[in-house]
Amino acid sequence: MRSRMRFGRAPPDYPGGSKYGAISAAAVLWLLAISSVVVANQASDVAALESQCAAAREAKIKPLREAEIAQCKATRPDDPGYCERYWSDYGNAKRLANGTMSPRMFDDLLSCVSADQARKALDKSGR
Repeated sequence: MRSRMRFGRAPPDYPGGSKYGAISAAAVLWLLAISSVVVANQASDVAALESQCAAAREAKIKPLREAEIAQCKATRPDDPGYCERYWSDYGNAKRLANGTMSPRMFDDLLSCVSADQARKALDKSGR
């Protein structure tokens, strides 16, 4: 049976062989672990900023929502539950009749702007 040697020679051995391969594989795994920790930290930072934004928005919207509910209850005393259901999403973005979206209220707060920029940066990084 014929041997698999090409032109009568065995394939050349590379210097270091598997030693360098093991080191480079370990380095790649270490870099992946570090980058996943960084991404997790960035994601948790973005989540914290978004929760701060939600709390700040709710603090501004709550008195306005309660005023609308009180006004509705004054005009419709027969069904106060309707007023609370109708105005429960006051301040959120909603779709208009022409198909466009109305922006949510108080999205221009500093905490919301910084949360939006952080989210875009995290999404842009591809993670």
